[in-house]
Amino acid sequence: MQLKAAVEALILASNGITLERLVRILEKEPEEIKRALEELKKEYENEAHGVVLREVNGRYRFFTKPEYADFVSKLSGRKYKNLTDTQMEVVALLLISGPIPKSEIDAFRGKDSSAVLSSLQKMGVIRKKRKGKSYLYQLSPSFVESTMLDEILKEVSQKFSSDGGES
Repeated sequence: MQLKAAVEALILASNGITLERLVRILEKEPEEIKRALEELKKEYENEAHGVVLREVNGRYRFFTKPEYADFVSKLSGRKYKNLTDTQMEVVALLLISGPIPKSEIDAFRGKDSSAVLSSLQKMGVIRKKRKGKSYLYQLSPSFVESTMLDEILKEVSQKFSSDGGES
């Protein structure tokens, strides 16, 4: 069995797979699987591929490279493509602040956010969960995953920590 090919097949067949699950299925040591994952990451970074292998929230998954995102969005009808400035403002606030109540969103924006929160919920960008008598709003896992926000934040954070915040 070609371990790298087996890992690749499992990633493609899943909607993201953890290292632990790969170890269980393939009955190999974690270090062997990690080596195969690193080789695949390097391989898919090549410009000959339209996808890249990333780890997001502990799951390995293939993502479309940004330069091919417009083509893929035509196929999949991505619903996140055309967020308004107001919607992006709320998304940025939730990204930075994490789960927060509507009152904090309203206070930050200086106006009622009911309509924008409702539209973002319908789009699947955010979700609300009950906390006591109120609701907390947060980015939906599917939005974070499909936009690779975790990966982007990690890269930005690494850049700022490696160059002291200078661009």
